[in-house]
Amino acid sequence: MMKKWILASFAAAAVGTIAQAAEPTDNAFAVEGAGRLDCTAFTAAREDKSSAEYQRMIGFVEGYLSAANRYEPNTFDLTPWHNAAAFDIILKSHCADHKEDTLVSVVQRMVTGLRPVRIAQFSPLVEVGDANHQAFVYEAILRRSQAALKTRGLYKGDEDGKFSTEMRDALMAFQRQSSLTATGVPDPATLWTLLNP
Repeated sequence: MMKKWILASFAAAAVGTIAQAAEPTDNAFAVEGAGRLDCTAFTAAREDKSSAEYQRMIGFVEGYLSAANRYEPNTFDLTPWHNAAAFDIILKSHCADHKEDTLVSVVQRMVTGLRPVRIAQFSPLVEVGDANHQAFVYEAILRRSQAALKTRGLYKGDEDGKFSTEMRDALMAFQRQSSLTATGVPDPATLWTLLNP
């Protein structure tokens, strides 16, 4: 009984604190941990990508963008082919010219910038590749890729979201044209080059 009373008291106090914090007058919000660090700190941590500091920063980015899937309207996945390596490249590029920007401000900009490539509704993941190179890609992204390859005259098949030999060959041709590693697999670098607006 005493334990329930303590938990109820704690919950009431927490709700009261949240209610007060939920009404900022200047639209500010709290940022914890790595999100408060700036681009200079990111650039320094990037020199050792195995360091705990670098991993913490990339983890913050992945967590923030995953949370954006929940609050962004018409969004199932805001980053449908991006991975930690892609986030690293985006941050490196931005931080080269904006050393004082905080990590959270950069990621907020990423949310806006990634809206055009998001997947709005659930799409099944499809395993693609061969014995040497594999990836998991949303069916919706495979359809977009087929359409983009078709526009470039590299693919003549159906836009059905299936990974066929014809699509693999079209991806290899595109990768060669784009100076990417020609694996025939729609990896993040290939999808970024093929589908980014």
